[in-house]
Amino acid sequence: MTRIGKIDALDGLRGYMALWVFVTHVTTMATIQLQKYDGLGMFFANGEFAVGVFIVLSGFVITLNLQKERNAGDFYIRRILRLFPVYWICLIASVLILDLSIHVLIEFPWNAPRLMDRINYLQNSREYLVPHLLAHVFLLHGLIPDRILPSSSYAFMGQAWSLTLEWQYYLVAPLLFWFMTRIKSGLLPKIVIVLALIVMSRKSQQSSFLLSYLWLFATGGVLAHIYTQNLEGGASRWRLLGAIVLFSAITAAMKGAMMVSVVLFGVSLWAITCPYGSFVHSFSHHVLANRIAMWLGKISYGFYCSHMVAIFLCAWLLIEVAGVRDRFYFIPELILGSLALALVFSALLSRYIEIPAIEFGRQLVNKRKFVRAELVARVTP
Repeated sequence: MTRIGKIDALDGLRGYMALWVFVTHVTTMATIQLQKYDGLGMFFANGEFAVGVFIVLSGFVITLNLQKERNAGDFYIRRILRLFPVYWICLIASVLILDLSIHVLIEFPWNAPRLMDRINYLQNSREYLVPHLLAHVFLLHGLIPDRILPSSSYAFMGQAWSLTLEWQYYLVAPLLFWFMTRIKSGLLPKIVIVLALIVMSRKSQQSSFLLSYLWLFATGGVLAHIYTQNLEGGASRWRLLGAIVLFSAITAAMKGAMMVSVVLFGVSLWAITCPYGSFVHSFSHHVLANRIAMWLGKISYGFYCSHMVAIFLCAWLLIEVAGVRDRFYFIPELILGSLALALVFSALLSRYIEIPAIEFGRQLVNKRKFVRAELVARVTP
């Protein structure tokens, strides 16, 4: 299987993870009594594991990109146009429905998990509107402690706590990549770096601050280096599997349940590197690279950014417009209605915002490369 095919399969994994995050948010809004850190709620009301997979995947993919794209300016152009346009649209939508969202939560007919938390961060969003907007426009709100700006991590669109984390990582990724490539003595020093970052993460009190999850980005980056060696014939699949097992064990020992994220990504990565035609490869292809998974992967970023807008709008339509007062009907109607709405939003965002922005970034980078090539040709004797 080609390198591109393997990355495409991981896009399917990204689609599933976006859907998982949606499930953890809509179940609690639908009044299903699941607690984030208890029993089934660990998986159906807690999106941390899915976001963890996103983070490892980001560290992996960005490292592969930097192996091909050595110019930092080109890297930032692509990342800015990949991340910000869809995010800004969803941020504007979240601000526009802010009062509606607060109203529907305050008037909620039933008790729902995390209801007061959502009311609190949305009210803080309105009370400190200008500073929150300034921080969110530049995706730097994760750098501001809650004690300085209340609800800084979750204002307007709660899921954006991981987007500011992503942007913070992009800002330092070229430097981190340069540092890791200077380590030539094998896997052990890289493991030590990941261990040091895990220890440092314990000093961070805010999950949206890069230090909290830099170790997980770095884990993805190390696996990318091993994966590249595997493609080039410098290492076997078993070395990759050994590294995955090792990082999973380290995570289990030092970060507990976050091992789930490393295992999910690691198993997926290893499965798609298995020989073409093998049972493991075929199974992973059917799971990760089927049409539904690939479509979900294609729209996953817009889905992740817009799904809370869909949930709030659907809840408002059901409670305030349709007057639903029976939980028996409200639960499935909210889940299915907001899912349909989010899929429509994300498909439109993908087609009209995300894909054109990515293509524009590609064209800009190609022009920059052409100009650089011409300059080199002029000065070369």
